[in-house]
Amino acid sequence: MTMSQQGIRIGLHGAGSAVVDASGVVHPEGWRGNSCGWWLAASDKWHDPRTSPSVRQQRIDGTPVVQTKVAVPGGDVVQRVFVVADHGGRLVMQVSNESPEPVAVAVHTRDISTTAAAGASRPQGIETPNDVMAYPLSHRASITFAWPLVQSRFRRAAPIDAGLLPSHDQVVRGWVLTSERASRVAPDASALVTARCELSLMTSLEIDDLLDADAALGTLVIAERVRMGDNPREWTSQIADAARRVAKHPQRSAWTARAMVMAARTLVAADESLAADDVVELWQRAATGVTRPDATSGDSSAIMQAATIEHRFVHALTRTSAVVLPTGIPVAWRGANVEAHGVVATPDHRVSLALRWHGENVALLWEVDGPPGLQLSASTVDASFSTIAAQGEVLLRVAP
Repeated sequence: MTMSQQGIRIGLHGAGSAVVDASGVVHPEGWRGNSCGWWLAASDKWHDPRTSPSVRQQRIDGTPVVQTKVAVPGGDVVQRVFVVADHGGRLVMQVSNESPEPVAVAVHTRDISTTAAAGASRPQGIETPNDVMAYPLSHRASITFAWPLVQSRFRRAAPIDAGLLPSHDQVVRGWVLTSERASRVAPDASALVTARCELSLMTSLEIDDLLDADAALGTLVIAERVRMGDNPREWTSQIADAARRVAKHPQRSAWTARAMVMAARTLVAADESLAADDVVELWQRAATGVTRPDATSGDSSAIMQAATIEHRFVHALTRTSAVVLPTGIPVAWRGANVEAHGVVATPDHRVSLALRWHGENVALLWEVDGPPGLQLSASTVDASFSTIAAQGEVLLRVAP
């Protein structure tokens, strides 16, 4: 994140454009240092989310749609903030009154568009900036506010019909579908969506800076972006250069092997098969002595989160072989149904896996997407298992 403000980043693909802090105040990058606050008038008093002890906040389904709740007499007022591409990019704040009593919502009004039917008035009984106005919100009702992502110092933006903007549910679904183009897993589905959304919000400049600082992680970011829908041809030169740098110093990163596999896969997607073959050769040369990543390292960066989640399911050994469950079976998975769909096994293969428990042992179901002949093993869990079947089911004997 290039912005100094701490919080949850929201925006569009390739353009993280605002940060939502812990109180639901939005700090748009294009507002020249100004923020977009909100205040609530209930039957008891004015509530400022920045100081209210009742504030609760979460991402919805792991996406850059941020929900903030503030308690008022009888219930909650719920704010949801996100960005849409409509009309050149709009910051959207939807506020729902889930309490049985009417309230008023005060927000900044410069360049605002709103679904409010009633007129606004200056807040009474609380100090706010001069451009803040209060809008009535009846019980069980909702109101939408929208502002342009970039505010001009000299010209006011024309209002739009805020009622025609996508709902927060539609925006959430769009982000989840974008993540699931790459793969989907359970458990950790929300964590994987969060990580991928953060990668999707990265700007090209941020990715270039990461490539300079850590070629392996930069490669993984690009590969995830391509899996989510980016045009692989736009990244060909960066991927090829990064792969060479990773192979030159393979011990510098625990993610060398995955970075090389994902680089080759990205080049295959770009129809650069010869370049992909070269990367595979570099990967196999560099593989000796390279340690596998520690699945419990706890690194909080988005790309390491995404890579760690998928690595728990499968790890590439060669272009035609992979080990499933390479770090074993986490304690949290024991007795639970576990699934992964479309995780990368090699530069040419994806696999889907499921675990179904039978007492102390677990049935492994698998399906391979890619050329025939991929050899799967599960040496960490049950060394007796090995197969080249494209799909099947086997009972693994799990050590206690």
